[in-house]
Amino acid sequence: MKFSEKGALKIGKKLIISDLHLGILGFLDFSLFNRIIEVYEKSKAQTLILNGDVKHKIGRAEIHSVERFLDSLKDHVSELIVIKGNHDSGLTGLSDYIFENKTLILHGHKEVDEFFEAKRVIVGHAHPAIFIKDKVGGLKEKVWMIGHDQEKEVVVMPAFNELCSSTAVNLEKPLGFVFKYCKEFEIFTINGFYMGTVKLL
Repeated sequence: MKFSEKGALKIGKKLIISDLHLGILGFLDFSLFNRIIEVYEKSKAQTLILNGDVKHKIGRAEIHSVERFLDSLKDHVSELIVIKGNHDSGLTGLSDYIFENKTLILHGHKEVDEFFEAKRVIVGHAHPAIFIKDKVGGLKEKVWMIGHDQEKEVVVMPAFNELCSSTAVNLEKPLGFVFKYCKEFEIFTINGFYMGTVKLL
């Protein structure tokens, strides 16, 4: 398992990206496309997995543009798998999750039975960050969270889109079902620098 400085995760020949939220600006930002291709090519992965919330608005208005975006991605990667997030209504051909070799990859807004069989669980949805105080107030820095529930490893991914809002997990409990089962997490910066641990209420 390898962190990318851009917020992607590589496991074997798979590259995982979470929470694109295309259309968050009111239009599609195709600079995200270039970032994805750059990270994918650098990783030398075969399969690209978009782990939920590909689009931002829950309505149908942006579906055509998002589908064109995904079609363009397919032309640049060997294999594309899109996992359904809570913002992805109206998109077709999406997977609810991937469960392979005891690793479960899902967006994280909805619990599935395979969670209890998995040895490793990878989710998005939470948009985790850490609030760092400074002399003028403070700032949020997006982070990775890695926790353990009995013999299970839980990996919470940061949002790939830099414009997404984030939850300061050292101040408030993030969204997602995994936090019912796992309460203590190691925290890493986007590029993998260890920052310490956080205990959730």
